[in-house]
Amino acid sequence: MINILKIPAPASGEKFETLLQREDIKIEAIVSSKIPDPSLYDQDHDEAVLLLEGAATLQINNKKIVLEKGDFLYIEAHTPHRVLKTAQGTRWLAIHIGKTSC
Repeated sequence: MINILKIPAPASGEKFETLLQREDIKIEAIVSSKIPDPSLYDQDHDEAVLLLEGAATLQINNKKIVLEKGDFLYIEAHTPHRVLKTAQGTRWLAIHIGKTSC
C-alpha cells in the first residue's frame, strides 16, 4: 500500500512511483518539484494524466495547456509534449497504455 499524498516532493525534476504494472498498462504516481524536467516526450504509447494536487502548464503540439487540481488529460501516442511549469508538490496519476509503456 502506498499513500500518494505522502510521497515527498523532490528538490528538482519529478519523482515517479510505479503503483501497478502489467503487460500493456502502467499506472504511476508522479510528484513534481517547481523545476520540472523540460524533456520533450514523443511516446509510442497513449498516456492519461489526472492532476490530483497543485498546478501545471504543459506544451502539447506547441500549444500551452494549463492544468489545475482535478483536470484529466488524454495524450495520444506520438503526440509531442513537455511539462513547462509546475507548482512545488504537484501530484499526478499517470496511466500509460500500450505494450511499449512498461
